[in-house]
Amino acid sequence: MGIADSVPKLIAYKILKPVFDLDQPFQVSCVEGKVIDLLAQLSSFRLDIVLSDEPAPGTANFKVFNHRLGDCGIVFLAAKKLAAKIGSAFPQSLDRQPALLPAEKTDLRRSLEQWFQTQGIRPQLVAQFEDTALMKVAAQDGLGFLPLAEVAAEEAIKRYGLKMIGSTDRCLQQFYLISAERRLNHPAVVELTQNAKRSLFGA
Repeated sequence: MGIADSVPKLIAYKILKPVFDLDQPFQVSCVEGKVIDLLAQLSSFRLDIVLSDEPAPGTANFKVFNHRLGDCGIVFLAAKKLAAKIGSAFPQSLDRQPALLPAEKTDLRRSLEQWFQTQGIRPQLVAQFEDTALMKVAAQDGLGFLPLAEVAAEEAIKRYGLKMIGSTDRCLQQFYLISAERRLNHPAVVELTQNAKRSLFGA
């Protein structure tokens, strides 16, 4: 299974976890990387499936199929000192504040930029990341606030000592399984797909 760098690790594990509870044991191999590189491995059958937070680009030179798992709202978190400074007038309080954002040209970054624009918010970009784990470490060090998928917020608060500033469902992070086949037939893949839709994203 390929896992895009931009997918929060907690969400990736929550999606994978039901596979380990099946009566028939399966061995799982996880490979992380950029979506386009993972899709190249998928097309050459070195991977069975790719977990991503965006659909496969239409410009890919090989045929793949997107299976949407679901989506969730976004929460904004920061280290306690910065969160207290930003204050309670969310979302306008994010204006001109230091921001740690997903990499450019990702679906989540585009969604955030549109939402910032509609809210009249212009955060001060400090850094942008492909890896959400590194982004959370930077937030823990007080470098800026970060946006995160709502289903991963609890873990970030507990593990990194971050505090929630606010949330919105006007800006969404989506999740997909991408396969080389139209139908998902492998029992482990079917199970994790159904569980994610039912339990994680409430579809």
